[in-house]
Amino acid sequence: MKNKAILTVAILLFLCAFLASEAYSKNDKSGTSSLSFLKLGVGARAVGMGEAFCAQSEGVSSPFWNPGALSGIKGTQISLTHTQWFQDISAEHFSSAIRVSENVFGLSLSLGKVEDIQRRDAPTAEPLALFDAHDVILSFSYARNLGEKYAVGLSVKWIYEKIDISSASGLGFDMGGVLSPFAGAEKPILQDLTFGVAILNLGSKMKFEKESFNLPTQYKAGVSYSIEREQLQSDFTMGLDIVKPRDDDMKIHLGGEYGLHQILKLRLGYQFGYDEKDLSFGMGIKFKKYAIDYAFLPYKSDIGDVHCISLDVEF
Repeated sequence: MKNKAILTVAILLFLCAFLASEAYSKNDKSGTSSLSFLKLGVGARAVGMGEAFCAQSEGVSSPFWNPGALSGIKGTQISLTHTQWFQDISAEHFSSAIRVSENVFGLSLSLGKVEDIQRRDAPTAEPLALFDAHDVILSFSYARNLGEKYAVGLSVKWIYEKIDISSASGLGFDMGGVLSPFAGAEKPILQDLTFGVAILNLGSKMKFEKESFNLPTQYKAGVSYSIEREQLQSDFTMGLDIVKPRDDDMKIHLGGEYGLHQILKLRLGYQFGYDEKDLSFGMGIKFKKYAIDYAFLPYKSDIGDVHCISLDVEF
């Protein structure tokens, strides 16, 4: 079983590295992908930590960042998230997951909306009309522990987007894995070091009328480290992600979370390589099986800021 686990993770790592190298060699540039709502962050905890979440195996929204990280779910969990983006862009997200032995099954639904888009066919003082845009993602995820140190996962999602009277739909795939090389080690200081790799938004092109677009594929690698101080009743978690979109330059996400008495969580994150966003903030409160998290992501220009709130429940 151990040899099979090592072989599976090695193949996954090789595949991620190969596809990432292919992305670089093709030198894809901005504008070759559409469906940007697939890039929007899910879960206030992750957004508050600068989206450095590829190696974080906690939380039912983990499959959005790395399907393999869903393996950290214990029992049954559900999550509800509302995100208010700039310029009247809003998104609702529902996630659920259940553990069955070494297997974890997940189901999620995302609904996005952009209201009051102006229609014009020439420069005019007033628009001809207003219309909306709608996005839907229905996702099924599966993750499995391959021993104490390894886990892999896969998500299959149906994607639908409608802009005015035009629409497109298709299938997308996410895959990833997590590795905890020192799990069960004699030295506790190394036990909570975790690595993650993921490929998100693989799939065929989607077509709006006569125009075809690639999905916004992303290649990710991340590391997470946690420290727990029992005497002070506090803990600290830090994450670092390297993200390569197929249609943009490489990005770096860095984030941290400080917890006190297993109740209060304070978060800070920074995203390098973006024109409009960098610093993010967040906090959370947990009481028994309930957790409420909030994140604030300011944008540099006057287009507005992002507010995200999540409710997680464990059963």
